[in-house]
Amino acid sequence: MNPRVQPNLPRHAEPTIRITGNGADWRWPVYQRLIHRRTDPERATAPALPVAPPLLPALGSAGFIEWRYWSVLSEVFHGIVGLSLVNPEQRFAGIAEGGLLLIVAGVFDRPANAGHGSQPLFEPPPAELCWMHLFPIAACSFDQPRPGWLRAGDAHADIELDQHNASEAEVRINAACGLRLKLSHRGCPETAVGPVLGTDMDRGLARLAGSHWLVHCPSPVASSDGEIRIDPGALTALTEGPGGTAESYATPALRARVAAGERMFGWQQASGYCEHSFGIRPLPLHGWDFFFVPDAEQRQSVVMQTYRGSRELRYVEVCWQQDGEARYQRFNAESLCLSWAETTDDPVLRAKRPLRRLIRAETGGLRLQVDNRVLHRIPLLRPHRLAVRHFFISEEIGVADWTLRDGRGRVLAKALNQPCGGELAHFRLRT
Repeated sequence: MNPRVQPNLPRHAEPTIRITGNGADWRWPVYQRLIHRRTDPERATAPALPVAPPLLPALGSAGFIEWRYWSVLSEVFHGIVGLSLVNPEQRFAGIAEGGLLLIVAGVFDRPANAGHGSQPLFEPPPAELCWMHLFPIAACSFDQPRPGWLRAGDAHADIELDQHNASEAEVRINAACGLRLKLSHRGCPETAVGPVLGTDMDRGLARLAGSHWLVHCPSPVASSDGEIRIDPGALTALTEGPGGTAESYATPALRARVAAGERMFGWQQASGYCEHSFGIRPLPLHGWDFFFVPDAEQRQSVVMQTYRGSRELRYVEVCWQQDGEARYQRFNAESLCLSWAETTDDPVLRAKRPLRRLIRAETGGLRLQVDNRVLHRIPLLRPHRLAVRHFFISEEIGVADWTLRDGRGRVLAKALNQPCGGELAHFRLRT
Protein backbone atom coordinates (compact mmCIF):
# COMPACT_ATOMS: atom_id res chain seq x y z
CA MET A 1 0.00 0.00 0.00
CA ASN A 2 0.98 3.62 -0.45
CA PRO A 3 2.07 4.94 2.97
CA ARG A 4 1.35 8.50 1.88
CA VAL A 5 -2.26 7.66 1.13
CA GLN A 6 -2.68 5.50 4.24
CA PRO A 7 -0.35 7.03 6.85
CA ASN A 8 -1.97 5.19 9.74
CA LEU A 9 -1.38 1.74 8.30
CA PRO A 10 0.13 -0.54 10.98
CA ARG A 11 2.79 -3.12 10.30
CA HIS A 12 0.98 -6.45 10.31
CA ALA A 13 2.84 -9.63 11.16
CA GLU A 14 3.50 -10.72 7.60
CA PRO A 15 2.90 -14.44 7.02
CA THR A 16 5.37 -16.35 4.88
CA ILE A 17 2.73 -18.07 2.77
CA ARG A 18 3.61 -18.01 -0.90
CA ILE A 19 0.99 -16.14 -2.87
CA THR A 20 1.16 -16.84 -6.59
CA GLY A 21 -0.89 -16.02 -9.64
CA ASN A 22 -3.51 -13.34 -8.95
CA GLY A 23 -3.25 -13.57 -5.15
CA ALA A 24 -6.53 -15.48 -4.86
CA ASP A 25 -5.20 -19.06 -5.03
CA TRP A 26 -6.78 -21.77 -2.95
CA ARG A 27 -4.41 -22.46 -0.06
CA TRP A 28 -5.23 -26.15 0.52
CA PRO A 29 -2.68 -27.56 -1.99
CA VAL A 30 0.18 -25.79 -0.16
CA TYR A 31 -1.13 -26.87 3.23
CA GLN A 32 -1.49 -30.45 2.04
CA ARG A 33 2.20 -30.55 1.10
CA LEU A 34 3.15 -29.04 4.46
CA ILE A 35 0.97 -31.41 6.51
CA HIS A 36 2.44 -34.47 4.82
CA ARG A 37 5.96 -32.95 4.64
CA ARG A 38 6.12 -33.11 0.89
CA THR A 39 8.35 -30.85 -1.18
CA ASP A 40 7.11 -28.19 -3.52
CA PRO A 41 7.62 -29.64 -7.02
CA GLU A 42 8.19 -26.16 -8.46
CA ARG A 43 11.02 -25.34 -6.08
CA ALA A 44 12.11 -28.73 -4.67
CA THR A 45 11.77 -27.26 -1.17
CA ALA A 46 9.25 -27.51 1.62
CA PRO A 47 6.26 -25.17 1.15
CA ALA A 48 6.48 -21.84 2.96
CA LEU A 49 3.84 -21.47 5.66
CA PRO A 50 3.69 -19.43 8.87
CA VAL A 51 3.95 -22.45 11.17
CA ALA A 52 5.73 -25.79 11.47
CA PRO A 53 4.03 -28.97 10.22
CA PRO A 54 1.53 -30.46 12.70
CA LEU A 55 2.79 -33.19 15.01
CA LEU A 56 -0.20 -35.34 14.06
CA PRO A 57 -0.78 -35.00 10.27
CA ALA A 58 -4.23 -36.61 10.37
CA LEU A 59 -5.40 -34.13 13.01
CA GLY A 60 -3.91 -31.22 11.09
CA SER A 61 -5.68 -32.31 7.92
CA ALA A 62 -8.99 -32.74 9.71
CA GLY A 63 -8.62 -29.30 11.30
CA PHE A 64 -7.92 -27.44 8.06
CA ILE A 65 -10.49 -24.79 7.09
CA GLU A 66 -10.49 -22.28 4.25
CA TRP A 67 -13.40 -20.00 3.61
CA ARG A 68 -14.42 -17.31 1.16
CA TYR A 69 -17.25 -15.11 2.27
CA TRP A 70 -19.13 -12.45 0.32
CA SER A 71 -21.78 -10.30 1.97
CA VAL A 72 -24.54 -8.30 0.29
CA LEU A 73 -26.20 -5.44 2.17
CA SER A 74 -29.05 -4.25 -0.03
CA GLU A 75 -32.69 -3.50 0.61
CA VAL A 76 -33.63 -6.41 -1.66
CA PHE A 77 -31.31 -9.02 -0.13
CA HIS A 78 -29.29 -8.70 3.06
CA GLY A 79 -27.17 -11.79 3.50
CA ILE A 80 -24.15 -13.84 2.45
CA VAL A 81 -22.77 -16.25 -0.09
CA GLY A 82 -20.19 -18.43 1.63
CA LEU A 83 -17.76 -21.20 0.69
CA SER A 84 -16.05 -23.25 3.39
CA LEU A 85 -13.54 -25.95 2.54
CA VAL A 86 -13.36 -28.21 5.61
CA ASN A 87 -11.48 -31.43 6.36
CA PRO A 88 -10.58 -31.91 2.66
CA GLU A 89 -9.14 -35.41 3.12
CA GLN A 90 -12.29 -36.46 5.01
CA ARG A 91 -10.49 -37.65 8.11
CA PHE A 92 -12.52 -39.18 10.96
CA ALA A 93 -15.49 -39.43 8.61
CA GLY A 94 -17.65 -41.10 11.23
CA ILE A 95 -17.85 -37.92 13.30
CA ALA A 96 -16.59 -35.11 11.05
CA GLU A 97 -17.82 -33.63 7.79
CA GLY A 98 -15.46 -33.14 4.88
CA GLY A 99 -15.87 -31.29 1.62
CA LEU A 100 -16.80 -27.87 0.25
CA LEU A 101 -19.78 -26.32 2.02
CA LEU A 102 -21.81 -23.79 0.02
CA ILE A 103 -24.11 -21.41 1.90
CA VAL A 104 -26.66 -18.86 0.68
CA ALA A 105 -28.40 -17.21 3.62
CA GLY A 106 -30.19 -13.93 4.19
CA VAL A 107 -33.42 -11.99 4.39
CA PHE A 108 -35.40 -10.43 1.56
CA ASP A 109 -36.55 -7.53 3.71
CA ARG A 110 -34.66 -4.69 5.35
CA PRO A 111 -35.09 -4.74 9.17
CA ALA A 112 -38.13 -2.72 10.21
CA ASN A 113 -36.41 -1.00 13.14
CA ALA A 114 -33.18 0.89 12.59
CA GLY A 115 -33.46 2.95 15.78
CA HIS A 116 -31.35 2.83 18.88
CA GLY A 117 -33.18 -0.04 20.56
CA SER A 118 -32.77 -3.66 19.52
CA GLN A 119 -36.51 -4.43 19.76
CA PRO A 120 -38.84 -4.89 17.99
CA LEU A 121 -37.15 -6.83 15.23
CA PHE A 122 -39.04 -7.71 12.05
CA GLU A 123 -42.72 -6.89 11.78
CA PRO A 124 -44.05 -9.14 10.29
CA PRO A 125 -41.51 -12.03 10.39
CA PRO A 126 -39.07 -11.80 7.49
CA ALA A 127 -38.86 -13.61 4.20
CA GLU A 128 -35.75 -15.63 5.10
CA LEU A 129 -33.69 -18.25 3.28
CA CYS A 130 -30.93 -20.52 4.53
CA TRP A 131 -29.71 -22.99 1.91
CA MET A 132 -26.63 -25.19 2.33
CA HIS A 133 -25.06 -27.89 0.21
CA LEU A 134 -21.92 -29.95 0.86
CA PHE A 135 -19.91 -30.96 -2.22
CA PRO A 136 -17.55 -33.94 -1.93
CA ILE A 137 -13.96 -33.05 -2.75
CA ALA A 138 -14.07 -35.34 -5.79
CA ALA A 139 -16.71 -33.02 -7.28
CA CYS A 140 -14.46 -29.93 -6.97
CA SER A 141 -11.79 -28.49 -9.26
CA PHE A 142 -9.57 -25.77 -7.77
CA ASP A 143 -7.36 -23.13 -9.46
CA GLN A 144 -8.24 -24.29 -12.98
CA PRO A 145 -7.94 -22.71 -15.48
CA ARG A 146 -6.69 -19.74 -13.39
CA PRO A 147 -5.62 -19.22 -9.78
CA GLY A 148 -8.64 -18.78 -7.52
CA TRP A 149 -11.04 -20.41 -9.99
CA LEU A 150 -13.44 -23.03 -8.68
CA ARG A 151 -15.84 -25.42 -10.31
CA ALA A 152 -17.92 -27.87 -8.29
CA GLY A 153 -20.95 -29.90 -9.25
CA ASP A 154 -23.00 -32.96 -8.45
CA ALA A 155 -26.58 -34.13 -8.96
CA HIS A 156 -27.93 -31.46 -6.60
CA ALA A 157 -26.08 -28.25 -7.48
CA ASP A 158 -23.17 -26.67 -9.28
CA ILE A 159 -21.10 -23.56 -8.65
CA GLU A 160 -18.57 -21.63 -10.69
CA LEU A 161 -16.32 -19.05 -9.05
CA ASP A 162 -14.16 -16.78 -11.20
CA GLN A 163 -11.84 -15.03 -8.75
CA HIS A 164 -10.31 -12.30 -10.92
CA ASN A 165 -8.02 -11.19 -8.10
CA ALA A 166 -8.10 -11.06 -4.31
CA SER A 167 -10.91 -8.48 -4.22
CA GLU A 168 -12.93 -9.09 -7.40
CA ALA A 169 -15.05 -12.15 -8.07
CA GLU A 170 -17.97 -13.53 -10.06
CA VAL A 171 -20.09 -16.32 -8.55
CA ARG A 172 -22.74 -18.40 -10.33
CA ILE A 173 -24.83 -21.04 -8.55
CA ASN A 174 -27.45 -23.37 -9.99
CA ALA A 175 -29.32 -25.81 -7.77
CA ALA A 176 -31.33 -28.62 -9.31
CA CYS A 177 -34.31 -27.68 -7.13
CA GLY A 178 -34.63 -24.34 -8.94
CA LEU A 179 -32.48 -21.93 -6.92
CA ARG A 180 -30.14 -19.75 -8.99
CA LEU A 181 -27.74 -16.98 -7.99
CA LYS A 182 -25.38 -14.58 -9.74
CA LEU A 183 -23.04 -12.35 -7.78
CA SER A 184 -20.47 -9.78 -8.88
CA HIS A 185 -18.18 -8.44 -6.14
CA ARG A 186 -15.77 -5.52 -6.64
CA GLY A 187 -13.64 -4.31 -3.76
CA CYS A 188 -12.53 -0.67 -3.45
CA PRO A 189 -8.78 -0.99 -4.18
CA GLU A 190 -7.59 1.72 -1.80
CA THR A 191 -9.30 0.05 1.17
CA ALA A 192 -7.70 -3.41 0.90
CA VAL A 193 -5.74 -4.43 4.00
CA GLY A 194 -3.10 -7.07 4.53
CA PRO A 195 -3.49 -10.45 6.27
CA VAL A 196 -3.28 -10.84 10.04
CA LEU A 197 -1.89 -14.07 11.49
CA GLY A 198 -2.83 -15.56 14.85
CA THR A 199 -0.63 -18.27 16.38
CA ASP A 200 -1.50 -17.76 20.05
CA MET A 201 -4.36 -20.32 20.05
CA ASP A 202 -1.89 -23.22 20.06
CA ARG A 203 -2.75 -25.10 23.26
CA GLY A 204 -3.49 -28.73 24.13
CA LEU A 205 -5.07 -30.64 21.26
CA ALA A 206 -4.62 -27.61 19.02
CA ARG A 207 -0.84 -27.79 19.51
CA LEU A 208 -0.73 -31.31 18.05
CA ALA A 209 -2.73 -30.11 15.04
CA GLY A 210 -0.43 -27.13 14.39
CA SER A 211 -3.29 -24.73 15.08
CA HIS A 212 -3.17 -21.17 13.69
CA TRP A 213 -5.44 -18.87 11.71
CA LEU A 214 -4.90 -16.18 9.08
CA VAL A 215 -7.51 -13.47 8.45
CA HIS A 216 -7.34 -11.87 5.02
CA CYS A 217 -9.84 -9.10 4.26
CA PRO A 218 -9.14 -7.87 0.72
CA SER A 219 -12.52 -6.06 0.55
CA PRO A 220 -13.61 -4.32 3.75
CA VAL A 221 -15.52 -2.00 1.39
CA ALA A 222 -17.00 -3.30 -1.85
CA SER A 223 -19.76 -2.85 -4.40
CA SER A 224 -22.02 -5.80 -5.20
CA ASP A 225 -24.38 -6.56 -8.08
CA GLY A 226 -26.42 -9.71 -8.34
CA GLU A 227 -29.68 -11.60 -8.38
CA ILE A 228 -31.35 -14.60 -6.81
CA ARG A 229 -34.04 -16.53 -8.67
CA ILE A 230 -36.31 -18.91 -6.78
CA ASP A 231 -38.49 -21.23 -8.84
CA PRO A 232 -41.76 -22.46 -7.27
CA GLY A 233 -40.42 -25.92 -6.53
CA ALA A 234 -37.18 -24.69 -4.97
CA LEU A 235 -38.59 -24.43 -1.46
CA THR A 236 -40.63 -27.62 -1.23
CA ALA A 237 -37.82 -29.74 0.22
CA LEU A 238 -36.88 -27.10 2.80
CA THR A 239 -38.32 -26.87 6.29
CA GLU A 240 -40.12 -23.72 7.44
CA GLY A 241 -37.61 -22.75 10.11
CA PRO A 242 -34.30 -23.57 11.75
CA GLY A 243 -33.70 -26.23 14.36
CA GLY A 244 -34.11 -29.97 14.71
CA THR A 245 -32.48 -31.92 11.92
CA ALA A 246 -32.94 -29.13 9.38
CA GLU A 247 -29.96 -27.64 7.60
CA SER A 248 -31.80 -25.61 4.97
CA TYR A 249 -35.08 -23.76 5.43
CA ALA A 250 -37.34 -21.06 3.99
CA THR A 251 -39.77 -19.14 6.16
CA PRO A 252 -43.52 -18.93 5.41
CA ALA A 253 -43.12 -15.26 4.45
CA LEU A 254 -40.68 -16.17 1.66
CA ARG A 255 -42.87 -19.06 0.49
CA ALA A 256 -45.86 -16.72 0.25
CA ARG A 257 -43.96 -14.19 -1.84
CA VAL A 258 -42.66 -16.84 -4.23
CA ALA A 259 -46.12 -18.41 -4.51
CA ALA A 260 -47.52 -14.96 -5.37
CA GLY A 261 -45.11 -14.71 -8.29
CA GLU A 262 -42.20 -12.76 -6.77
CA ARG A 263 -39.35 -15.01 -7.85
CA MET A 264 -36.53 -12.68 -8.94
CA PHE A 265 -34.61 -10.63 -6.37
CA GLY A 266 -31.92 -8.38 -7.83
CA TRP A 267 -29.60 -5.65 -6.54
CA GLN A 268 -27.08 -3.20 -7.98
CA GLN A 269 -24.22 -1.25 -6.40
CA ALA A 270 -25.03 -2.55 -2.94
CA SER A 271 -22.44 -2.33 -0.19
CA GLY A 272 -20.48 -5.52 0.33
CA TYR A 273 -17.69 -7.17 2.28
CA CYS A 274 -15.35 -10.05 1.42
CA GLU A 275 -13.03 -12.26 3.46
CA HIS A 276 -10.68 -15.10 2.51
CA SER A 277 -9.35 -16.70 5.69
CA PHE A 278 -7.71 -20.04 6.33
CA GLY A 279 -5.60 -22.19 8.62
CA ILE A 280 -5.61 -25.23 10.85
CA ARG A 281 -8.06 -24.94 13.69
CA PRO A 282 -10.39 -27.80 14.78
CA LEU A 283 -13.85 -26.32 14.29
CA PRO A 284 -15.29 -27.01 17.79
CA LEU A 285 -12.38 -24.95 19.20
CA HIS A 286 -12.72 -22.24 16.60
CA GLY A 287 -15.22 -19.72 17.97
CA TRP A 288 -15.42 -16.11 16.82
CA ASP A 289 -17.42 -12.91 17.18
CA PHE A 290 -17.10 -10.36 14.40
CA PHE A 291 -19.04 -7.80 12.41
CA PHE A 292 -18.56 -5.42 9.49
CA VAL A 293 -20.13 -2.12 8.46
CA PRO A 294 -19.23 -1.40 4.81
CA ASP A 295 -20.46 1.73 3.03
CA ALA A 296 -19.58 1.61 -0.67
CA GLU A 297 -20.97 5.08 -1.38
CA GLN A 298 -18.78 6.77 1.24
CA ARG A 299 -15.92 4.25 0.78
CA GLN A 300 -15.63 3.66 4.50
CA SER A 301 -15.96 0.69 6.82
CA VAL A 302 -15.49 -0.66 10.34
CA VAL A 303 -14.56 -4.33 10.78
CA MET A 304 -14.26 -6.07 14.15
CA GLN A 305 -12.49 -9.43 14.42
CA THR A 306 -12.32 -11.48 17.62
CA TYR A 307 -11.37 -15.15 17.89
CA ARG A 308 -11.80 -17.14 21.07
CA GLY A 309 -8.54 -17.61 22.93
CA SER A 310 -6.52 -15.17 20.81
CA ARG A 311 -5.19 -11.68 21.54
CA GLU A 312 -3.50 -11.39 18.16
CA LEU A 313 -6.86 -11.85 16.42
CA ARG A 314 -8.78 -9.35 18.52
CA TYR A 315 -8.88 -5.98 16.78
CA VAL A 316 -10.95 -3.37 14.95
CA GLU A 317 -10.04 -1.88 11.58
CA VAL A 318 -11.39 1.42 10.22
CA CYS A 319 -11.21 2.69 6.63
CA TRP A 320 -12.33 6.23 5.82
CA GLN A 321 -11.84 9.15 3.44
CA GLN A 322 -10.14 12.32 4.65
CA ASP A 323 -9.03 15.31 2.60
CA GLY A 324 -9.57 13.32 -0.57
CA GLU A 325 -7.34 10.46 0.51
CA ALA A 326 -8.00 6.96 1.81
CA ARG A 327 -7.06 6.47 5.47
CA TYR A 328 -6.80 3.40 7.65
CA GLN A 329 -6.30 2.58 11.33
CA ARG A 330 -6.13 -0.62 13.30
CA PHE A 331 -7.02 -0.79 17.02
CA ASN A 332 -5.49 -3.87 18.63
CA ALA A 333 -6.67 -5.84 21.67
CA GLU A 334 -4.94 -3.53 24.16
CA SER A 335 -6.62 -0.41 22.76
CA LEU A 336 -10.26 -1.55 22.51
CA CYS A 337 -13.09 -2.39 24.88
CA LEU A 338 -15.93 -4.62 23.63
CA SER A 339 -19.10 -5.28 25.62
CA TRP A 340 -22.43 -6.97 24.94
CA ALA A 341 -24.79 -4.31 26.28
CA GLU A 342 -27.88 -6.42 25.58
CA THR A 343 -28.12 -10.20 25.18
CA THR A 344 -30.70 -12.95 24.77
CA ASP A 345 -30.84 -16.70 25.32
CA ASP A 346 -31.55 -17.99 21.84
CA PRO A 347 -33.95 -20.98 21.87
CA VAL A 348 -32.67 -22.38 18.54
CA LEU A 349 -28.95 -21.83 19.02
CA ARG A 350 -29.21 -22.94 22.68
CA ALA A 351 -26.69 -20.27 23.60
CA LYS A 352 -26.48 -16.63 24.62
CA ARG A 353 -25.99 -14.15 21.82
CA PRO A 354 -25.71 -10.35 21.63
CA LEU A 355 -28.52 -8.01 20.71
CA ARG A 356 -26.25 -4.99 21.06
CA ARG A 357 -22.49 -4.50 20.98
CA LEU A 358 -20.65 -1.42 22.18
CA ILE A 359 -17.04 -0.75 21.23
CA ARG A 360 -14.73 1.93 22.55
CA ALA A 361 -11.19 2.17 21.16
CA GLU A 362 -8.36 4.68 21.29
CA THR A 363 -4.88 4.67 19.78
CA GLY A 364 -2.54 7.01 17.91
CA GLY A 365 -4.62 10.05 18.81
CA LEU A 366 -7.78 8.53 17.30
CA ARG A 367 -10.94 7.57 19.20
CA LEU A 368 -13.61 5.20 17.88
CA GLN A 369 -17.12 4.59 19.21
CA VAL A 370 -19.38 1.89 17.74
CA ASP A 371 -22.96 0.90 18.61
CA ASN A 372 -24.02 -2.29 16.79
CA ARG A 373 -27.65 -3.50 17.06
CA VAL A 374 -28.40 -7.06 15.95
CA LEU A 375 -31.95 -7.01 14.59
CA HIS A 376 -32.11 -10.60 13.37
CA ARG A 377 -30.08 -13.78 13.23
CA ILE A 378 -29.93 -16.74 10.84
CA PRO A 379 -28.79 -20.00 12.48
CA LEU A 380 -26.30 -22.04 10.47
CA LEU A 381 -26.50 -25.52 12.02
CA ARG A 382 -24.99 -28.81 10.86
CA PRO A 383 -26.69 -31.54 12.96
CA HIS A 384 -25.50 -34.75 11.28
CA ARG A 385 -21.93 -35.15 12.58
CA LEU A 386 -20.82 -35.19 16.20
CA ALA A 387 -17.84 -32.90 15.58
CA VAL A 388 -20.07 -29.99 14.48
CA ARG A 389 -23.39 -30.85 16.10
CA HIS A 390 -22.34 -28.96 19.22
CA PHE A 391 -21.08 -25.98 17.25
CA PHE A 392 -23.16 -23.17 15.75
CA ILE A 393 -22.76 -20.11 13.56
CA SER A 394 -25.26 -17.30 13.93
CA GLU A 395 -25.35 -15.08 10.85
CA GLU A 396 -26.34 -11.59 11.95
CA ILE A 397 -28.45 -8.89 10.29
CA GLY A 398 -28.18 -5.48 11.91
CA VAL A 399 -27.35 -1.79 11.85
CA ALA A 400 -24.61 0.26 13.44
CA ASP A 401 -23.67 3.81 14.39
CA TRP A 402 -20.00 4.71 14.56
CA THR A 403 -17.89 7.82 14.96
CA LEU A 404 -14.15 8.33 14.53
CA ARG A 405 -12.58 11.41 16.15
CA ASP A 406 -9.08 12.80 16.34
CA GLY A 407 -7.32 13.93 19.50
CA ARG A 408 -9.03 17.35 19.39
CA GLY A 409 -12.47 15.81 19.18
CA ARG A 410 -12.94 16.62 15.50
CA VAL A 411 -15.17 14.07 13.69
CA LEU A 412 -13.19 12.44 10.90
CA ALA A 413 -15.83 9.92 9.79
CA LYS A 414 -19.16 8.59 10.98
CA ALA A 415 -22.18 6.50 10.04
CA LEU A 416 -25.74 6.40 11.38
CA ASN A 417 -28.06 3.39 11.12
CA GLN A 418 -25.70 1.83 8.60
CA PRO A 419 -26.72 -1.73 7.59
CA CYS A 420 -24.15 -4.27 8.75
CA GLY A 421 -23.51 -7.98 9.08
CA GLY A 422 -21.47 -10.34 11.17
CA GLU A 423 -21.29 -13.69 12.89
CA LEU A 424 -21.15 -15.25 16.30
CA ALA A 425 -19.87 -18.85 16.48
CA HIS A 426 -18.82 -21.16 19.29
CA PHE A 427 -19.31 -24.46 21.07
CA ARG A 428 -22.69 -25.25 22.63
CA LEU A 429 -23.55 -27.99 25.10
CA ARG A 430 -27.23 -28.40 24.26
CA THR A 431 -28.53 -29.27 20.79
